Amino acid sequence: MMSFRSVFMAIALPAAAALIASVPGTARSADDALYEDVYDPNSSFIRVLAPAEAFATIDGKTVRDFHAGLSDYVNVMPGTVAVMLSGQSMDIPVAPSKHYTIVSLHGTDPDVIEDMLALSPAKADVSVYNLTEVSGIDLYVPLANAVAIESVDAAHTKSVALKAPLTLDFDLRSGEEELANVDAVDLKRKGGVTIVLSEEGGSFSASAVPNTYFK
Repeated sequence: MMSFRSVFMAIALPAAAALIASVPGTARSADDALYEDVYDPNSSFIRVLAPAEAFATIDGKTVRDFHAGLSDYVNVMPGTVAVMLSGQSMDIPVAPSKHYTIVSLHGTDPDVIEDMLALSPAKADVSVYNLTEVSGIDLYVPLANAVAIESVDAAHTKSVALKAPLTLDFDLRSGEEELANVDAVDLKRKGGVTIVLSEEGGSFSASAVPNTYFK
């Protein structure tokens, strides 16, 4: 079974950060990404990434309408949280003030990943989940001519916090080869976007999904 490892980068590579920060004409309202709800500061959040599933139950709450296989984050309290996914019930140990993604791919057991999000008032979290068998995926910003995230291995994830607000296009590359792209991705302060790279029959596709919260 392929396992995931979550790697957090507090800022973009220096060159990328400098170039992206200087891109003109992309500012949006600074207040758009602030949480509308106030959660217990010790509480945590769980979501699922399960492209083949239609729903999951997290702490008694049913989440549906997945986007690129990704659900809303569900607010939970620390302790042991029950999750039902792919017809399988599991108990997830939850620490305070964390974000988790449960990844369920066809033919593999679910894997619990801690998402290392900055939730910075001045930045946006961008995560890449590489669900393909191709290693060394780079997240490239064409407008800045810079790499924001380097070398995401197959069945792995990496994250970066970028200055916000911005609206950017991203390419998913293997070396010099462009495998897929996502256009006009809104980056909001204290918000986040997850880019899911998938492969089917030798064809690659990518989706950019805002990190959303179950209400």
